[in-house]
Amino acid sequence: MALHLTPSSMLKESLKETLEAAKFCSNYRKTDEKWGEFKTGGCLGFPAAILLFSIIDTIGSYFRGDGDIEILIDSKNSTIEKDGWQHFKILNSKYFNQVLSQEYIKTLYSKFRSYLAHNSVLGKNAVMIMENSSWNAEIKGKAFFLGEDTNGDTVYVISIKELCELCESAIDSFLSDVDEVVPNSKQGKKFN
Repeated sequence: MALHLTPSSMLKESLKETLEAAKFCSNYRKTDEKWGEFKTGGCLGFPAAILLFSIIDTIGSYFRGDGDIEILIDSKNSTIEKDGWQHFKILNSKYFNQVLSQEYIKTLYSKFRSYLAHNSVLGKNAVMIMENSSWNAEIKGKAFFLGEDTNGDTVYVISIKELCELCESAIDSFLSDVDEVVPNSKQGKKFN
């Protein structure tokens, strides 16, 4: 951790640190006896997801009130008007390159980011997996997709490995714009 004179400089370090911590969590395997019944060889998915969704929230926050960024949601141009779930609209921008509906974006925010960050649990019909190596070519390698539970109910699924990769690419793209975006953003001006 270094000393920083500007939010842009700090973001260059903090986003990479957050991603590195998320990668550590996603690569860790719970094989020690200390995990008891949870000694499954799984990763530290809950903290990884909290960190990764924090990255999405952070990047989105610097575009609040910015009508210049192109975000297409449900075939309409959209902007990030306020905080909360709207920061997640950034998923459909050039930084994350997703094509998610507004309802899907709201669901990701509520079932994953909010419940995990505030209650350390996932919302109903929400599942995390370590890696999306699905046999279904349409969803293989995707960070977000829909599944079905044993009752046939829709389940929202996130894949930690693919979400790490998505966030890494978004951070690289955002950091190439950070010196221009952050000082001119509503959020960035609060720090000056």
